[in-house]
Amino acid sequence: MDRDVVLRLYDDGVRAVEHVVEGWDGEQWAQPACGVWSGTDLAGHVLTVIGWYHSWLDRAEAGDASPAFPIDDLSEQTARSLAELPEGTGPDRVAAFVEEARRYAERLPAAWDLPFGYPRGTVTAGLHAALAASEWHLHTWDFARAAGGEHRPSGATALFIASRECLIVSQKGLGARVQRPLLPVAAKRDAWGQILRRSGRTP
Repeated sequence: MDRDVVLRLYDDGVRAVEHVVEGWDGEQWAQPACGVWSGTDLAGHVLTVIGWYHSWLDRAEAGDASPAFPIDDLSEQTARSLAELPEGTGPDRVAAFVEEARRYAERLPAAWDLPFGYPRGTVTAGLHAALAASEWHLHTWDFARAAGGEHRPSGATALFIASRECLIVSQKGLGARVQRPLLPVAAKRDAWGQILRRSGRTP
């Protein structure tokens, strides 16, 4: 995928998180937003995730492209990071997330082709940026649904292709070589619905 397209998808996702919770009151922040997580918990989650991304990029820039932890440890690491996060309100956590997410976007162009380790393997920082964009849009959908609304990214087809390419490349081998050419065809079948279902959500 073109770098400018991925960066736009990423920026759209950050802005979507910021805007979807504008004007929320205390009751809305306290209600379930993603599984057992409240809106405040979910805001804490995106804040801890962007912290991971910065630390993984630090590792990549230092020449270490190995994953910081294996994918099997993801749930444990997620719970631990959220538990260790200092107390904070939903709005404060979202504001901190937006600041750090935009700072990460500023770091990406110079590191675009750098080998980058994440729990599923080693890709490039640019490929992983597409997965990050998908993460922000998925959690915007969570916030929107908690408030009785919906979210659908305007670039859903490009988001599907870019994020799936990251996952496919991390698989390597014959499976990756077979799947990559089929991405544009697969993306024509309700791209956003596929992203939601693959993440365990119900469109």
